[in-house]
Amino acid sequence: MSDRALGVTFSVPYEIAAVRQLRQTSLQDREHALQACGYNCELLPQDAIYIDLSTDSGVSALSTAQIAAGSGTEAVEPAMGMATEASRAFASLSTQYRKFFGFPYLVPTTQGRAAERIWAKIHVKPGTVVPGNMLFPSTRMHIESNGGKVIDVIADGAHNLQSEDPFKGNLDIEKLGALFREHGRQKVSCIYVELSVNACGGHPVSLGNLKKVKALAVTNGVPLFLDACRILENSYLIRQREAGYHDRSIREIVFETCESADGCTMSAMKDFLVPMGGMIGSRDPVTFQKATVQSFLDGAQPPASAMQMISTALDEIVAEDAYVTSRVEQVNYLWRRLRERVPLVHPPAGHAVYVDLAAFLPHIAPENHRAEALAAFLYYVSGIRVTKGAPPAPAQAARGVELLRLAVPARKYVQGHIDDVAEALLYAYAHRHEIKGLKQVEDPQRGKYQPSHFEPL
Repeated sequence: MSDRALGVTFSVPYEIAAVRQLRQTSLQDREHALQACGYNCELLPQDAIYIDLSTDSGVSALSTAQIAAGSGTEAVEPAMGMATEASRAFASLSTQYRKFFGFPYLVPTTQGRAAERIWAKIHVKPGTVVPGNMLFPSTRMHIESNGGKVIDVIADGAHNLQSEDPFKGNLDIEKLGALFREHGRQKVSCIYVELSVNACGGHPVSLGNLKKVKALAVTNGVPLFLDACRILENSYLIRQREAGYHDRSIREIVFETCESADGCTMSAMKDFLVPMGGMIGSRDPVTFQKATVQSFLDGAQPPASAMQMISTALDEIVAEDAYVTSRVEQVNYLWRRLRERVPLVHPPAGHAVYVDLAAFLPHIAPENHRAEALAAFLYYVSGIRVTKGAPPAPAQAARGVELLRLAVPARKYVQGHIDDVAEALLYAYAHRHEIKGLKQVEDPQRGKYQPSHFEPL
């Protein structure tokens, strides 16, 4: 779009510097691929996929500056070991991290899961509870493996898939207060808040709500931690939806969000567009030292090249608003293309579009694997891959909520790709009664933790 007073507005803040050729497959090719992988799209070979919406983690397109940073001579240095201050890459990343997030102490890790594991070991004591807002399964697992119990205190609006509530990730302050009264402050290890809650559709937490949570945490002497892997998307949606923030920059909102927390864990592989890396932010020097030692013992320290790439990404995408704007609006474009005809989770969110499977495939019983059945049909007709993703939170499972996520990797696909996704899903919905359920194939040769094989009913 353009405006005579402002000139032309740039809708895409980057240009494509490299491409990867895609193999064009036929219906017969895709039918054979589905049979070979047991109708489980998680097991499809990458060269048989046209558009891959199974995840946006670690698969977004790198910038030329990131590639240069990761392959330059400065990235070739010894591992940090216990002498983190001797690492140039660590010093560069720490400086960027303090500037944009405000936490004085940083512990870099290989992934977000490593950051959660370390943080839970330090902060979660056996027999305690951790209130949260439908935390990601890996966060929940690390808390529970250290003897804690996660209690969801998310607001009830998160369970209404069609509600236009702009902040479905918010915690219910009354529920949180009741939890402290029931368990007592000594039995609460910490409060954990996920930003842009994946389980309920990628929906954000408002700053107003976060500040109320922080006030209750301070009153009870309990630390507040963030799962901040999608802090940029959350900040963009705050600017769009929360009164008083429409004229604030993403960078300012990110900083203010972090001011409400005592620490955070994050995967850098979502918002910061790198194939490896996670981070722990802290205000406490003692826990910082403990986390540093634990990262060394766990073998979770990232190489210098990974830290250089994250540092470069922070400078490129947090310093300016253009990237996150284009990223979220591409996802919103897909949501708008589908909303009139396909049952989706409302309103649009930041990194993915979520399909309500119960409404999409009411003729298929839940035990007949709706998500895998729709994913297989989509792949067969279009070559587009989607997968079931993380399991629902316990509160969702109890309500029979089943979602299929279309996660859009950042900077990877152009509008033509997004239009192809929309057309494929619209076709699938128009022909939804042709989609048959699946049954799991029992195979004694496959371990219980391996992805399942299926066959059509």
